[in-house]
Order: sequence, then C-alpha cells, then structure tokens
Amino acid sequence: MSATTEGRAVVFLLAAAILPALPAHPADTSREETAMHSVDVTRELYIEHTVPGASRWVNAYYVGEGLEREEIHSFMAKSDTPEKPKRRRSADNGRTWSAFEELPDVVTQEQGARIYWDGAPRFVDAEHGLLVSIWLRQTKTSTYFNQCFSRISRDQGLTWGEPRQLRYEDGAFFDPANPLDPDFLHNNQVYFGNNIIRHSNGTLIHVGAAVNVPHESTTSKSYDSRVPADARSIGSVCFIGTWDAGAADYDWTAGAPVWVPLEVSSRGLMEPDVVELRDSRLLVVWRGSNTPDTEGRKWFSVSKDGGRTLSPVQEWKYDDGTRFYSPSSIHRFFRHSVTGRLYWLGNICSAPPSGNSPRYPLIIAEVDESVPALKRNTVTVIDDKGPGDSPQLQLSNFAVLENRESHEVEVYLTRLGSDPDDFWGADAYKYMLTFK
Repeated sequence: MSATTEGRAVVFLLAAAILPALPAHPADTSREETAMHSVDVTRELYIEHTVPGASRWVNAYYVGEGLEREEIHSFMAKSDTPEKPKRRRSADNGRTWSAFEELPDVVTQEQGARIYWDGAPRFVDAEHGLLVSIWLRQTKTSTYFNQCFSRISRDQGLTWGEPRQLRYEDGAFFDPANPLDPDFLHNNQVYFGNNIIRHSNGTLIHVGAAVNVPHESTTSKSYDSRVPADARSIGSVCFIGTWDAGAADYDWTAGAPVWVPLEVSSRGLMEPDVVELRDSRLLVVWRGSNTPDTEGRKWFSVSKDGGRTLSPVQEWKYDDGTRFYSPSSIHRFFRHSVTGRLYWLGNICSAPPSGNSPRYPLIIAEVDESVPALKRNTVTVIDDKGPGDSPQLQLSNFAVLENRESHEVEVYLTRLGSDPDDFWGADAYKYMLTFK
C-alpha cells in the first residue's frame, strides 16, 4: 500500500466563481444559531492504482459498537462493476489490520442475465447486537430490474442471515429456480438508498429509489433511453423496520411513495439519503437528472410521521432561498458527535450540469434544520478539479464515517477521470475533515 500526504487547509467559503457575494441577511431570531465552525481538510493518497485502465476503490465502516472496522477494496474498469473485492478487518480502529480475505464476485452471469448482488448501507444495531444491511439484487436482461433485501449479521458482518425482501406491492417472491420470473422482476422494484438510520421512535428507516408508482405516466416525455415515458419505476419510498422479538429480526413495511414527472428529473428520484432532524422530522434528499425543462438540482422531502408519508418533493436550496446547481451524483448527511450539527456532502457546480457532469467540486455545508436547507455561508470545498485534472474528473461515489476516537470525519474517494489519458486509471484517496 502506498501512502503519501498532501496537506492543505480549506477556507470556509466556496470560490466567488461558484458562489456570488451573499446578499444582506435580515435578522431572524427564529433561525438556528449560525456561528460558523471552520473545517480543515487534508488529503492523502490511500491506494495507488498500478494497472492502466483499472481504478482502486475503498469502502470503510464500523461493524460493531466499539472500534471494530472493516474495509472492502476493489478494482473498477467499467461503470458500476467492482471486481476482485477483498476485505480486511481491524479491532483497534485501523491501527492494525487482518490479512486481506477475498470475497465473492459482486457481478455474475446467470441464465443469460447480468446479476449484481451485494450489500451497501449498513447500520450497527447496538440494542440487539446486530449489523443490519440492505442488499441489492439487480437483474439486467434487455433492461434493469432492481429488488432489495434486508439481511442481518450476528458476527459483525463475517456472515449474513437469510435475505428478507423489501416489499410494497403484490408480486412473486424470488425463486432461485426461476430468477427471471416476470412477476418477480416487474414488481416490488427498488434500488437501495445510501443509508439506514434509527429514528428516535425506535424504528429503522431506509429510503429506496426507483420504486413503482401507482400509475404509468400518460403525459411525460422520455429524455433517457433507460427510462421510457410510461415508466413506473421512478418513485421513492421510506421502508420502516420494526423489531420482531419472536423472529429476532426486523419486519419492514413501506410508506407511501413520492415521485416527480420525467420533465423534472429524466431518471426519476435516485440515491436518497435520510436523516432525522432535531424536531424528529425525517429529511430525505435525492439526486435528480436534468432535462430540457429542468436544470440539474437536488430534491428533498420531509416526513412528520416517521416515514409513513412524505411531503411533496421540492428543490433543495440554500437557507436564504437562492438556488444552486448540482449534477446527478451521490450525496451524504452526517451529524457530528461533538458539534451536534448536521452536515451535507455533495457536488455543487457553477453552471447547469449535463447529466452526471461535472462532478466537482465536492463540498460540505451545514444544514439549517428549521427550513430545511443548506447554510450558504458554511459551504466548504473538500476537493476540486486541479490544473492537471481532466474535465471528466469525478469527485463522487465516496464513503464517509466519523472516527470514534479522534472525531475527525474520514472520506474515502476515488478521483475517477483525473488522468486525461486514462479515465479508469485512478487512485483512491482518504480525506480527513477536522472541525474547529
């Protein structure tokens, strides 16, 4: 493993080319206290790629209540296809690591179909001594079909229990003898969201995307060949996990779906991240994708009833009401254990994006939980396109966690597309965010 350090302090303001000067903000005693906390960012090369055309990727998370951590390393040479995954584990917060263990392939071929099967969002359930994860089974024939399953681990992720499908409508259950059953593939479609949280009412919440909405569109236009005008799988829904003591597992039920027309987002609502606000409301933010009628934005909704219903989807904005551009890219919330503040990480760009691009800069900002919205005067650049980087650079698809000892926030990110001559030849970096 190669590790070099590139230390750099980051000021608590985005460049003027991206954010124009703020207008005077009227006094409003109803707003949250707005004193800024500065953030220092350092970056180190974590895993250097050694094979042309193959990027290196790292996913990192805690698997227990203490300092138990796991990292999964993989290669990627084409979109959404991690190869040769392997994992290592640490009992002392990364000071020492086990030897790497090879894992099963994430993508396989079954009966002529491409199958993706892997777990992503994980939640340490300290109350029941479990690790809970949502797994995606994606089946690609002539198009993509997505179904999600909950699995629990009683040994910190070394092994996983039987999958339990997240369902919100009738339809066949998965049958290994008939994996391409249309009654299974076309029903209960859902692509997993970014995270799982525990609500203050004791339930687990996971928000899925690409779910079927009640009726086909009769007015929409198709702007993407993957999403026809009459597509139903364009919505999003909260799944609510309630502990079943008899089964020693979670029983998942679905709330009511929300969606936007294809004129608003050409691929529907994607990659939701959910967080509980201080007043117990849920806040969900989605990635969208631009259309000829709508520029690239992020979208949000709130729930006042623990996920059973969501408010109408709205554009995610700054706390002063101004708008910002954001490409179709992943984003994450986290609440810092020391400051108590809620933060959002994502891409904000200076001009209207085209689909997924540009996926830079990567920023962090505090959330005004009373609106909710991003506090515009707290936007901080984590990383941006440098002089030698390709315009195809992607500062996205990152993992984030708070170090349980130092309380620094760790971000693991592959600077995909940085090399103008080798898009897939990219290194994995670790960013350390220190709050002051």
